Amino acid sequence: MADSRPGSWSASRRRPRPGSSFLNLRLPPIYAITPGTARGGEEVVEMAARLFEAGIRVLQVREKQLPDRDLLRTVEGADLLAREFGATVIVDDRVDVARIAALGVHLGGNDLPSRIARELLPADAPVGVSTHDLAAARAAFSDASCDYVAFGPVFESSTKPGRPPRGVEALAQVAREKTKPLVAVGGITEESLDPVFDAGADSAAIVGALAQGGFLTRNARRLLDHARRRDPPGRVYLVGFMGSGKTAIGRRISERLRFPFVDLDSEIERTSGLTVRALFEALGEPAFRERESAFLDGTEALPAAVVSTGGGSFVSERNRAAIARLGLPVFLDIPFDAVRERLVEKGDRPLFTSVEQAARLFAERAPFYKMAPVRVALTGRESIEESTDKVLSAVYDRRELGGPRLES
Repeated sequence: MADSRPGSWSASRRRPRPGSSFLNLRLPPIYAITPGTARGGEEVVEMAARLFEAGIRVLQVREKQLPDRDLLRTVEGADLLAREFGATVIVDDRVDVARIAALGVHLGGNDLPSRIARELLPADAPVGVSTHDLAAARAAFSDASCDYVAFGPVFESSTKPGRPPRGVEALAQVAREKTKPLVAVGGITEESLDPVFDAGADSAAIVGALAQGGFLTRNARRLLDHARRRDPPGRVYLVGFMGSGKTAIGRRISERLRFPFVDLDSEIERTSGLTVRALFEALGEPAFRERESAFLDGTEALPAAVVSTGGGSFVSERNRAAIARLGLPVFLDIPFDAVRERLVEKGDRPLFTSVEQAARLFAERAPFYKMAPVRVALTGRESIEESTDKVLSAVYDRRELGGPRLES
């Protein structure tokens, strides 16, 4: 069963890979870059933590003003966090620092050639290069020593003063000739994500739009959600014990990604005119599961949706098989102590009669929930937004490992 924090590149760094090409891995749509204004390494590491928690999976540390020793400590601290989330840290320009920290590097036109960087760095450390015109991009695409190519500035950018924007048309021209992942860079905001991706970029490098207004986490969420809406995850089925947050989290996923939310229990209540508890009492659990099966089958009509299942849905062999056939089961793994208070407070769960009985039921059902291919570990102390971040990251991180995206 996959953990809630699989990664993209950094996951590959834990196993050998042939050559240096990242063509078989999916470049995350948002490539975050630090703004270069940190007063110390702790500020960068704190920024990295917040970005990784929100779902960012690639972070380039671009802090030219930091002394060498501070920069090394900073990238090592950020990488330590990155490993917890399956994320990747890339060092801007400094091949020496990247070598010591065993990290990837991003190179500009005045930096060491990518060929030398490749010789100095671990074979599985990503090497990216910046380009500013079609000729340079072509050369980079044919360069076996680099893994991805950045092109820009696409728009006017404060990080590239004096360099005229290349525009979306130039980006599209470069994209038509790409043979490896292409990162658009320069002045990109949420509003310009669609033109950039429509032009053929695989990823958008973001600097200013992340830190805008000081709302780092909120900005990261908005950028990620915008990109995710272009690539819906199909049908996601939230499974887990009663009180684990399936309905609240599912509803928030629906709001953020703007696709349908289905609460199986609510649909059954709406169509029957009875509460789930009343249906259990009148029909018994086997008959209730039959109704549940019919509603599960009905979700197949939705190309993309998030579905909150009942606490016993995934325990039923028939329903478990249906969920696995229809989409991606995601187990919200929350400790019983965290749900006990919710159960006592609501008191309307169909199979809840006492805390002791619920604890036994929790233990009985746990092995079935663990059959889900994706597990999201929750403490019960997270906000709905934080829980939603974790679930979305688990779903999309798993897709990062799902095979090639780039067809070139």
